[in-house]
Amino acid sequence: MAEMNVRWQVANSVGILLLDNPPGNYLADPEFVSLEKLGEWLCDDIKGMVVAGAGRHFSAGADLKKLLKQTEDIRSLEKSLFQGNALVNFIADLDIPVVAAISGVCFGGGLEIALACTIRICTQRSLFAFPEINQSLIPVLGGVKRLQSLCGESAAAELLLSGDTLNAHKAYDLKIVDRIVEGKDSTRVAADFLNSLVDNRPKKVIQMMMRSLRNSSRKDFEDAQKEDVGMFCELALDVFQAEQNHLLQ
Repeated sequence: MAEMNVRWQVANSVGILLLDNPPGNYLADPEFVSLEKLGEWLCDDIKGMVVAGAGRHFSAGADLKKLLKQTEDIRSLEKSLFQGNALVNFIADLDIPVVAAISGVCFGGGLEIALACTIRICTQRSLFAFPEINQSLIPVLGGVKRLQSLCGESAAAELLLSGDTLNAHKAYDLKIVDRIVEGKDSTRVAADFLNSLVDNRPKKVIQMMMRSLRNSSRKDFEDAQKEDVGMFCELALDVFQAEQNHLLQ
């Protein structure tokens, strides 16, 4: 069961998904938590999610020995990788904000998970790499596309082809991370930060704001505007009805 290597916690309105496979929080499977279980955890009260690693590290990436053993049944390997992609895409497409709280190493598949999050924060001693090239492999959970969209094709090509390790400040310069925080407890900082954004907001407003953000990068401008108008009118009606109900009380 994938859930054996993750833990779920809740802090106010924020769910915290902890990768928990010490010491390096290797991903035992590309689908490190089932979509069904994650959907259950993301109940109506959850307005944001933090993805973090238990202990010192975010994630050192895939359990390569286990993954390569699956080449004995290549169809099984393909299925496992497609399931991992579906999970990471699900996280990227959530209509609530997701913050990656990074400490220690964030390599390979771990970095691909972080890149799928809305915002990435890290500690000053965090390290980042796509080391797959050193094993004659490539990233496979959408990290190539997401990396390129953040730092451009030339910088992405250099990082992917070299397999070099970046420190936190170089990762920030390349826009791979959005904030560098002091201390070691990036999970608490991320949860507090996310709660400050969402705790006093109606979940419906958060969801529509996130949908608008997604549409702005994925849809034609006029189509995105059209959907924004529809969402605004729906929210405006909610506000008006709430005011009328308040006057009647």
